[in-house]
Amino acid sequence: MIRSLMRYIIPVILIFAFVGLGFELLFNTLGFLTRILMIVGFIAVIFLIYRWVMAKRYGTSLFPQRSGPTRSQLRKAKRTSTKRANTSASSSATAPAFIQKRKPNQAVKHKSARPAKNRKEAHHLTVIEGKKSKKKSRAFF
Repeated sequence: MIRSLMRYIIPVILIFAFVGLGFELLFNTLGFLTRILMIVGFIAVIFLIYRWVMAKRYGTSLFPQRSGPTRSQLRKAKRTSTKRANTSASSSATAPAFIQKRKPNQAVKHKSARPAKNRKEAHHLTVIEGKKSKKKSRAFF
């Protein structure tokens, strides 16, 4: 019942608000502008008080400077990086063009010039002889 009533009341209130703003703007422009400036100033004061309280609480400055690399520095580091994750052709084909990673020509030529070797690295595991059937009593937390 309340939801169906609100379905009609909210649009009517919004329409009246826009009509009122239109009349205010047409017939009392200076009053409209001063009211808007007062609202913006009030919001700015509330924002500054909020930042001041948060700075006091967490011991930071009122307007902290951004730390870390910028986007352009990250892009440059990505371009000059020597290690790249191997991505499959299917994942790059399904991704949108702005997400797809471009491979540098030099790195591709350098990799294709070397023949691929199939090596198996020896594992470094050893078997420890002992009583396998004996169970230890452990406390699990």
